[in-house]
Amino acid sequence: MTADAVVRVGVSAPPLDLPMLDGGLFSLRGERGHPVLVSFLRHAG
Repeated sequence: MTADAVVRVGVSAPPLDLPMLDGGLFSLRGERGHPVLVSFLRHAG
């Protein structure tokens, strides 16, 4: 996914795997079917 990609309501989000602050890995695929809020924090960690 690029910075200029558009995400629309009702359309599945693209695959997303991100490191978490506790050292684990968050995979959006594992949350399919559940409401999810992803918050991006500047300078976190």
